[in-house]
Amino acid sequence: MISLGTPAQNFSMVFDTGSSDMWVPSLGCVTPVCLTLTRYNATASSSYRVEGKALNVKYGDGSVVTGVTGVDRMLVSGVPIANQSFGMASADDSTIAKTGVEGVVGLGFGRVANVKSFTTAMETMLAQKTILQPIVSLWMGRQRMGGSTEGSGGAVIFGGVDTTKYVGNFTWAPITDKNAWKIRFDAVSIAGKNLDLSGNALVDSGTSLIVVPTKVASIFHDHIPGAIEVPQVGWILPCNTSAGDLNFTIAGQQFRVPAEELVVLFRIPGYAEYCKSAIDVADSATDTDWILGASFLKNVYSVFDYRGLAVGFAQPSNVYNSLANITLLPNLSNPSQGQGSGGSTNGTEGTGNGSTSVNGSSQTLSGSCAFFYACMAVIASMTVFFSNI
Repeated sequence: MISLGTPAQNFSMVFDTGSSDMWVPSLGCVTPVCLTLTRYNATASSSYRVEGKALNVKYGDGSVVTGVTGVDRMLVSGVPIANQSFGMASADDSTIAKTGVEGVVGLGFGRVANVKSFTTAMETMLAQKTILQPIVSLWMGRQRMGGSTEGSGGAVIFGGVDTTKYVGNFTWAPITDKNAWKIRFDAVSIAGKNLDLSGNALVDSGTSLIVVPTKVASIFHDHIPGAIEVPQVGWILPCNTSAGDLNFTIAGQQFRVPAEELVVLFRIPGYAEYCKSAIDVADSATDTDWILGASFLKNVYSVFDYRGLAVGFAQPSNVYNSLANITLLPNLSNPSQGQGSGGSTNGTEGTGNGSTSVNGSSQTLSGSCAFFYACMAVIASMTVFFSNI
């Protein structure tokens, strides 16, 4: 959740590394879906000012959001960000709106935003020196068969990391496209069998699944016992699949997606004991362009480095339910491809200190005014709930 305006108006948001624009629904959006959401009221905010740039965003699922931009005070984890530009949607048929989430905070690069000459929230934070390190880190909880969940859902941290949520060093993959968090993967295997696949993948926290070209999806599912393709549904597989683990090799390091994480926990009508596959199809994708969404990201701790133009992955720890040690990322210095530094807790601390309550547990935080959110992955997006510093 974020807040906009004076007094503050609160909005639940998706924090999306696959897009750059930021928007919320406005009072001008009167569709049936919009009427179920909190809508931004510009006239109720004493800090609002008109900007008037066109907002016209089309997402990969075909949904469209249109409106105009305004400028207002933004609160992130209780910390004010002055004069943040954002879209005020007057038309919103987005998938996230249908799940009850109000808007999107794009974590991509402002230079490729749909809004002309847009300054992202991350860019504003850096310009105002609200954070010192130009990074966003992300971890997600994992839901297990039977409905049990590891952790409160996860956290997005601006300007720092939680050193209790990962182990070992970070592996850094430079981005292959200066305008997107797209990296190269060198190999893919399932159940120990090399699938002879490689290419580029967008690391996208706003997508719930692993999205691949049609023929690649067939290759994957040929190695999952019982997997079948169903018209209007896509690939499904036994909910208790016995497939082996899926492994991606990135910058020389393997990252594992456990077999049980290939199962999306909802049933398919007419197919008893079958569930949706976490490997989805994008007909428009090329043979070498993939999307690594939440089904991958919840099995790593990830850092997006805006200065080094790289994505770092570390193996997740088994520590859940609380944000325990938020600090600057130790030894961050324009990482190159391969192993980088991480896992240490003796990095220089910044000036932003405070405490939070996550699931009722009070924790002390240190770092460069690192912002944090308790969040929950949902189908097609990540819902973010708010915890105050």
